[in-house]
Amino acid sequence: MPTPNLIIEPEPGTDATTDTPPAVAAQATIPGALAMDGLALLGTVTSASRPVALLRTRRGGIERVTLGDSVGGARVAAITDGAVHVIRNGTATAIIMPQG
Repeated sequence: MPTPNLIIEPEPGTDATTDTPPAVAAQATIPGALAMDGLALLGTVTSASRPVALLRTRRGGIERVTLGDSVGGARVAAITDGAVHVIRNGTATAIIMPQG
C-alpha cells in the first residue's frame, strides 16, 4: 500500500520558516545515521497550544504525533524543540534529533 503524502500546516503563531540545521540535513542522506531498531525523530513543531512531531517507526512508517498519542509501544508525554519524550512500560525516554 502506498504511503500517503503528509502535509503539515503550521499552527498559527509558530515559525514556519525555520530551516533544517545543516548537520541534520546532511545526516538525512547518510546511511545508518538514524537508528533502525526503534523510533527516530525526524522533526518537531513546537507551539504552546499543540506541539507535534514526526517519528519514523522501525518498519519505516512516518507517524505524526502529539501529546498523549501512542507510537511504537510508547505514549508521547512531551514534545520539546528537537526532542520527543515518551513513556514505555513506566520508563521515560527522550528521542532526540541527530546531532552533527
